[in-house]
This record gives sequence, structure tokens and C-alpha cells, in this order.
Amino acid sequence: ERQTLQTVILVHGAGGGGWEYDLWKPVFERGGYRFVAKDLEPVAGGLAKTTFSDYVSQVKSWVGRGEPPILIGASMGGIIALKVAEDVKPTAVVLVNSVPPAGVPTARTPKDRYPEVVKWANGPLSETRDAMPDSDEVTIQKAWKRWRDESGGVMNTLNERVSVRKPTCPVLVVVGAKDTDISPETSRNVAEWASADIHQYANMSHVGPLLSRRATEVAGSIVTWLKAH
Repeated sequence: ERQTLQTVILVHGAGGGGWEYDLWKPVFERGGYRFVAKDLEPVAGGLAKTTFSDYVSQVKSWVGRGEPPILIGASMGGIIALKVAEDVKPTAVVLVNSVPPAGVPTARTPKDRYPEVVKWANGPLSETRDAMPDSDEVTIQKAWKRWRDESGGVMNTLNERVSVRKPTCPVLVVVGAKDTDISPETSRNVAEWASADIHQYANMSHVGPLLSRRATEVAGSIVTWLKAH
């Protein structure tokens, strides 16, 4: 009998790319999943013209016909995954230090409006080091070379908060206890809103679940959770 692998679609954060999930890939593939982690692309008019809806449409286009996927999103990717879940009916959703949807309490005051294009590519190495205190040097260097600019329009939409329906499938929220972008308290509020399970990691940064020395451990615990659900 032909076994079809369940597809896991992973959505990266702002200024990142599918490469953010490179450390997770072997763990999921060993677990028997088909792993899809592509880059979100600017529209023809460039990042200045790219909207949140454009990203949502792209992720929907990654979903093949047939069995519903598992959706995983980190930071910006989390709120995109929640929006996509409204239409594709995933079997599970995993949110990693996710941007909170509208209506979820957050301690953070919104930033000023972003410019049309947020310049993140070719920033100082020290900023990447500061953002990745729990990663090794090889991973830090790799990430530093690969950050990209981001759409200010998308970032402003995230600040204004996106309304999404609560998923009906099982949800897991992964929380980095030392996240300075999305506070652990905000992530716990997201979990409460979604009636989700929580995996919290001490001393873990915002990108730590994907890029820290413990990234494969995080991936392994997600695979275990998925199998149980």
C-alpha cells in the first residue's frame, strides 16, 4: 500500500526565509513528514507593494490537493498560519513565539509606523549576535548573511493586529521564556485564546526555537506532540 506522507508547511518570520527551519528539517523527515519551508516572496511591485494578504495567498498556494496539512508558523509566520488555517482546515497548528491576533492581550505598545521597506539586510553582525544569544557562531554567521528586507506594509498590518478565527484543530504554542520581541506572557495569552498546549523553554530567545543550540530538541518535541494528536 502506498503511504502518503503528511505535509508540514512551515512559515518563517519577518525578514527571514525558509532557511530558518533548516535545523528542523531532518527531525521532521525522520518523523515521516513531508517538509515544506519556502521563502515568502515580494510581489511584482517589490516589498513596498507587498501586503499581508499577499503572503497569506502564497502560503495557501503551497498547500497541495489532498490531505489537509499541518501548519507551523514562527513570529509573523504564526499569524499568517492562523489566517491560512481559516481556509485550509489543517489537522494541527503550531505557533512559535507568534505575533498575537487581534483581541489577545499584549503588554507591548505598538511601534511607530514602519517605512515602506524595512531595511534588515546587511545589518551589523552585532545586532544578529544580540538577537541570537542562545545560538552557536556558525548559525549566527549564516543567519546574519541571510536576513532580508521586509515589507513595511506587512509590518504595519501586524502592529494594527489581524483578526483571525480560533482554529478548531489541536494547537501547540512554543514559548521562548527570554523572548524580547513577543513576550512570554503574550504567547501564553495566545495559547489561552486558542485553547492550546504550551511548550515553554527557559533562557530561549525569539528565534531560539528555530536557530538555537536546542533547535533540534524543540523540533523533536513538536514531532512527538503531533504524533500524539
